[in-house]
Amino acid sequence: MLTLPAPLTAPRPRLVPTRTFLPEVQALRAVAVLLVVGYHFWPNRLPGGFVGVDVFFVISGFLITSHLHREVQTHGRIGLASFYARRARRLLPAGLLVLLVSAVGTLALLPAPRWSTTAGELLASALYVQNWVLAGRAVDYSASQTAASPVQHFWSLSVEEQFYLFWPGLILLLLLLARRVTRIGRDRVLLAGILAVSAVSLLWSMYATATDQAAAYFTTPTRIWELGAGAALALWSRIREQGASAHRAPSHLLPVALRWSGVAAIALAAALLSSTSPFPGYLALLPVLGTVAVIAAGEPSRGDPAGFLIRQRPVQFLGDVSYSLYLWHWPAIVLLPFALDRTPAARDKLVLLAICIGLAWLTKQLVEDPARQWRRLARPAMTAVATAAAMLAVSATSVVIWHQVKQEERAALDRLTAASSDPCFGAAALGPEGADCAAPFGAPQSLVLTNSDSPWDIERGCVFDESPLPMTTCSFSSEPPTRTVALVGDSHALHYGAALLAIARELNWRVVVIVKGHCPVTHARVLAFNGSALTDEEVEDCRQWTDRVEDELHRLAPDYVLTSGFVGAMQFDENPDRSVETGAQGFVDVWEQWQASGMDVFVLRDVPSTGGVNMVDCLAINPDEPIACSRPRADAVRPDALTVATERVTSDRVKLVDLTDYFCDDQRCHAAVGGAIVYYDVDHLTSQFARTLAPFLLKEIGGGMG
Repeated sequence: MLTLPAPLTAPRPRLVPTRTFLPEVQALRAVAVLLVVGYHFWPNRLPGGFVGVDVFFVISGFLITSHLHREVQTHGRIGLASFYARRARRLLPAGLLVLLVSAVGTLALLPAPRWSTTAGELLASALYVQNWVLAGRAVDYSASQTAASPVQHFWSLSVEEQFYLFWPGLILLLLLLARRVTRIGRDRVLLAGILAVSAVSLLWSMYATATDQAAAYFTTPTRIWELGAGAALALWSRIREQGASAHRAPSHLLPVALRWSGVAAIALAAALLSSTSPFPGYLALLPVLGTVAVIAAGEPSRGDPAGFLIRQRPVQFLGDVSYSLYLWHWPAIVLLPFALDRTPAARDKLVLLAICIGLAWLTKQLVEDPARQWRRLARPAMTAVATAAAMLAVSATSVVIWHQVKQEERAALDRLTAASSDPCFGAAALGPEGADCAAPFGAPQSLVLTNSDSPWDIERGCVFDESPLPMTTCSFSSEPPTRTVALVGDSHALHYGAALLAIARELNWRVVVIVKGHCPVTHARVLAFNGSALTDEEVEDCRQWTDRVEDELHRLAPDYVLTSGFVGAMQFDENPDRSVETGAQGFVDVWEQWQASGMDVFVLRDVPSTGGVNMVDCLAINPDEPIACSRPRADAVRPDALTVATERVTSDRVKLVDLTDYFCDDQRCHAAVGGAIVYYDVDHLTSQFARTLAPFLLKEIGGGMG
């Protein structure tokens, strides 16, 4: 417990007693959770519903700072142990319960390829560092398409817990500063300090969002200002109360204007923003300031229609159970398709939402409230012991899942090793000799993916080097290589690497792999990727990378250059209708320079599109009917800038390599071929399937394997 100096000046009499129950805040909680839940259940109907998290952040900053301020005003101290114990009793019991249930649901329902990621996120969530795990994954292009785990939503709770850890210390530092700087206006010093910290956080949020939006969404420093906005409001409210004049009647119009303006701001943010918006950054000001306005307006009078809405029992009920509803809804959404063995229909979602509300109420009654009121947990020491025990239970569960993962991976590797000698395994089932292969589109040999299935796995014999630019060089013999081959592009070039390396190992080729996420080697500018506009810095980064790749290729002088890219997801022109034409010309310009330098260029047509579906999940949901995961060939295979460019280039040293027939029959493209899983995630190949493409890739290049 830290004791502060006694107040140096007696506080002025308050005209309005401090309220301990705020129905307008409860209503905001209801709005926030409905926005988040609505966004997760129906993302196309409520594209900006994720701003409900920002509403929660402001509320948390307001309530926590109000509590700390009252403690200082009343007792002249902040009891840190008691503060953290109260936070633990309020948040951890329900949170850790949901983590344990999610762990059981993972083992019971999720496909084994999802276990490894979930085990790590369970542990990160129990330790409340989930936001940093997701931020790290967001900047790792190889993990950017990883399917969501049942506990991914704990990222926002992690931000709040980290806020709770350092915020009381900041308050104490500011109070000590107030004592040294001035003998009056302690609250004003607190307010100024919090505004300064929040301003720095907001500026950093704007910068980080502009330079690395995916990671900025999750990190704590980019979000502190949102909690700080609520904290500043709490102090401003206290200062206003203490300085109010007894002879001045408060205006009734200002609170009404504030309240409805705030509601409108939150509604606009939910309706107009989307997952492609550069968020948080300055755009988060809309829901944050809207929430601040609603809280600042206070409890509405009976004459304000908002008062009628706020006091409605269902609204207050949702506010009461908002925390537990937030906890339960996401794992329920993730697990539902696997429980049903099909894609949920609208009715399924409505039933699930009702179940989640029921679970939230039960959790509030049987877990949240009893944990706060249990006398044995009243002492901070007992709270700490109980918290450590619960966290240990979640950690042990994560270890159990990890152990199960390793067992499943070993069994899967044995099955795939045996299957690889089958002449009908993988792409061979659709090859010239595959006519006698039965059921080429049947269930895969195993639904478990191992590390060797990852398209980013570095094989033995490959060495990574960052100079003169990041690249991997693979040599498989002490003898001089018969050819030097460069594989360049983005991750959709890299996932062909397993096929190319299989050829190189057989024929003693030296392979140099030069890839960069969402940056194909082209003179055209990549302006957007997957619907999200790139920043000027990202556009310039790709352009400079292309120049460096060209310089390195001229130095290496490879015999062959193989290139590809996820160009169907890219926009190369401000006018989307001209994107393919502009992109194609950019590729033609590059390839003509390469062939003029004596290189043979092989353009690998991009893989058929999955339509944004995680095919491993789809196969797990439809284990006996993998055809349900196939797509019409006309939808999955479309012209893009790469294929159009190969039609325009005049040199016979540039050739299109189209392996589509090893993914598709005449009508449909498939998620499993010849017992092999084709896709590792939403759009990348598994190495188990890519290796089976090796003889057909070599045939297209020219030659044969022994």
